[in-house]
Amino acid sequence: MIEISIRAAATWLWGPPMLIVLFLVGFYFTIKLKGLQFTSLLQAGRLTCRKQHAEGEGNITPLQSLFSALGGLIGNGNIAGAATALYMGGPGALFWLWVGAFIGMIIVYAETFLALNNREKSIDGTFSGGPMYYIRNILKMKWLAALFALAMGFKTLLATSTVQSNSISLAASTVFQLSWLPEWVPPQLPFCLLLALLTWLVIIGGLHSIARTLEKMTPLMVIIYISLGLIIIVVNGDMLIGALGMVLKSAFTPASMSGGFTGATVMMAIRYGIARGFYSNEAGTGSSPIMYSTAQIDNPHSQSLIAMFGVLIDTVVATFTFLIILVSGVWDSGLTSTALTTSAFNTVFGNVGSYIMVLASFLFGYSTLIVWSFYGEQCFAYIWGPRIRKGFRWAFSVAIIFGFMKVELVWSIGDFLNATTILINLAALLFMIHHVVKNK
Repeated sequence: MIEISIRAAATWLWGPPMLIVLFLVGFYFTIKLKGLQFTSLLQAGRLTCRKQHAEGEGNITPLQSLFSALGGLIGNGNIAGAATALYMGGPGALFWLWVGAFIGMIIVYAETFLALNNREKSIDGTFSGGPMYYIRNILKMKWLAALFALAMGFKTLLATSTVQSNSISLAASTVFQLSWLPEWVPPQLPFCLLLALLTWLVIIGGLHSIARTLEKMTPLMVIIYISLGLIIIVVNGDMLIGALGMVLKSAFTPASMSGGFTGATVMMAIRYGIARGFYSNEAGTGSSPIMYSTAQIDNPHSQSLIAMFGVLIDTVVATFTFLIILVSGVWDSGLTSTALTTSAFNTVFGNVGSYIMVLASFLFGYSTLIVWSFYGEQCFAYIWGPRIRKGFRWAFSVAIIFGFMKVELVWSIGDFLNATTILINLAALLFMIHHVVKNK
């Protein structure tokens, strides 16, 4: 009964009401900040692409903070989530994914700007920021700040750890079948143990260990995925114009049934496209500003523009998943999630495509685990102080092991807690947007 109630609440919260609230808040911020995500897009790109020098106070360089935050944004949702959005909403969902991305960019700018202007240096030297700090400092609502930190902290420890571990181990156990395992050993368990160990080796060293790892890992995994995707697009180059035509047409007219595709209305394209955009870029969750708050910066506006551009990078990765599936001709096969993306890779790479997807699933999910462990750690440290950091790292690593279990309830709990943090953060941002307008 409890499980059904939690799942129903999570489903309702992440339905049209949440998407409407996110869209309206983003549209309002766009007006208040005079379309900053459009007028400053080139500047944001230049700031992101140029060599980043460490300036001002902070723990890690601006570039390290960007790659670390991107490691949390670019996860299995860019593979499985994008494919599911295409399956449910049709090709037109890609157009609305971009609409959601540009709306999300301005929200991420605002929350990052506030986080940087309200960050604090902990007694252990770590710069800490995020919604809990600007809610406490500007709104003077300590109880709401603590509630946000608790919701995100427990969501990270209980849900993010096991959900990501479950997704990765399920993909790995399907391809690498360990026939030598005793029957009483769950087939996913060895992969969960290995993932827990690999995660522990990075996060136990703290922020600098995380930043050094993701500074190398994030660009590598993005380049590999996009490069392989480009090969598929080039091989099917004659299908690209037609695919883009389907995207534009289906964005405003219903996508009719074909093959194993059951058809999609315009509202379905909007719903799943915008939802995928918000889920992917995490706009409103207040998560990535926690990482950006650790950067060595002397200009919060510039770092906030970099954070905004990070949303665009994440959207490009999800876009490649859409295009790969569309040009390969498997989008209406009736498959969904990772199976659909794998099918697209198999059309060019044969059976090797399955191994590529396992690698991509591992890299994307592993980077998410590493980054989100730090988010949870920062939330718990806000409430109980820096001494809890090492204990949290151990607990998070142990929780990963339990990814071999069924996690349907954990998914629902995670969605519910995630929705809670977004509603708290968005409500706070609405009352504080004038601080962004006045000080940017």
